[in-house]
Amino acid sequence: MHYEGSFEVSASKEKVFSFLTDPKKVTTIFPDVENVKVIDENNFTLKAKVGISFIRGTLDVKLSLAEKKEPTYAKLKARGTGISSSVDLESTFNLEDAKGGGTLVKWASDARVSGLMASVGSRLMDTASEKYVKQIVGTMQKKLS
Repeated sequence: MHYEGSFEVSASKEKVFSFLTDPKKVTTIFPDVENVKVIDENNFTLKAKVGISFIRGTLDVKLSLAEKKEPTYAKLKARGTGISSSVDLESTFNLEDAKGGGTLVKWASDARVSGLMASVGSRLMDTASEKYVKQIVGTMQKKLS
């Protein structure tokens, strides 16, 4: 599944980049997160409650900041396992000066889901994934404005 979009915030590119590349800050944009553990400046883990249809439970997620080009680009990779499922996610963030000041954030996310969660059907999975991505992006936008 592929999702992409963009939004503007009043914060500078440097502030947005700092937020995206700080494990303690970026994990605050994910819903239902518990128990964040920072391993080092580029690697961290978390537990998150997730649910699609009748499938509900906790994912153990390993995240890494795979690429950083300060202050214009960051790539985040994640692998979550649990509920007899796995989720692989890769998200990129391109930061540009916005015309009216602030920062234009262009983001893209690719997700691959397998196991029990994938068995709920593509329409239901796509709807739930899109809702989850929009929630994350909306929270990030709110925290940076």
